[in-house]
Amino acid sequence: MILHFEVTSRFQNVANADSLLYTPINAGLQFRTSRVYTVEISGDLDQARNYLKSVLVDPIAQNVSSQEAPMLSRALFIIDYGMKPGALDLEKEAILQNYRGRIGLPFTIDQLKITQRVYIFGDGDKDALQARFVRDICNPAIHYWIVR
Repeated sequence: MILHFEVTSRFQNVANADSLLYTPINAGLQFRTSRVYTVEISGDLDQARNYLKSVLVDPIAQNVSSQEAPMLSRALFIIDYGMKPGALDLEKEAILQNYRGRIGLPFTIDQLKITQRVYIFGDGDKDALQARFVRDICNPAIHYWIVR
């Protein structure tokens, strides 16, 4: 079974998207980010969901959605990017180390994928803007990415 968790800060407002770029484009675009955790589980699904929420989410400072669809709407486009297999992902290693340190859990984590999601809001030439943001945000040597 696959579980999805998209986690956003309750206190993060949209910000100027030029801060994501090496050189500003002054297009009036805004952005917001989240983290998406996709976890393949075997065993007790409810226990796995509870454990993962306790590890991944701060219930006071963060919102979480368990839907596969993006949490926010009205974005001009969305960039999902993460570490390529084989690249060092410290957050993933910390989560898996915590999991391995627990004894007697009624489930197993078979696979964990962490994706940074960047929502870009505003108007403009979507194709040109997507290419610009991907070029400045993603490093092809270590990242994979998908633009929605």
